[in-house]
Amino acid sequence: MGFFRNILPALAGSLVLNIIHELGRKRLDNAPRINEIAEEGIEKTWRAAGSKPPQEKELYSMALAGDIVANTAFFRAISGNSPKETWAKGLLLGTAAGIGALTLTKPLGLNDEPVNRNRNVKALTVLYYLIGGLVTAAVYNAVNRNATR
Repeated sequence: MGFFRNILPALAGSLVLNIIHELGRKRLDNAPRINEIAEEGIEKTWRAAGSKPPQEKELYSMALAGDIVANTAFFRAISGNSPKETWAKGLLLGTAAGIGALTLTKPLGLNDEPVNRNRNVKALTVLYYLIGGLVTAAVYNAVNRNATR
């Protein structure tokens, strides 16, 4: 029951975030390309280890899997002691994750252009993460509706 109550909501939020990103990336010219940041990070890590980075499809798959795991771990912090607290944390942490995507790329030595190239892309980046945080809060509250917190 722990997985269902604790991890599933965060995984749901992470999956929704990644689905929205993929739909936007494939259908909109002016959408964030969050995957490019993850792919760059993977390439740099492999090169730093003295290895040849994975090729395009494998690199993309690794980036997507890494995003899902990392976002699930982050969204796990959204659970609160009450439904109201959970909603507040979903709003705040979702927004914080989006702002982090905009502001942490350069300090990490990564190209920030995929998420910072204009105001629309920046707004969509934050919105995607906000939606992920709110979906996590909604699922967490639904799953834990009758549970003692």
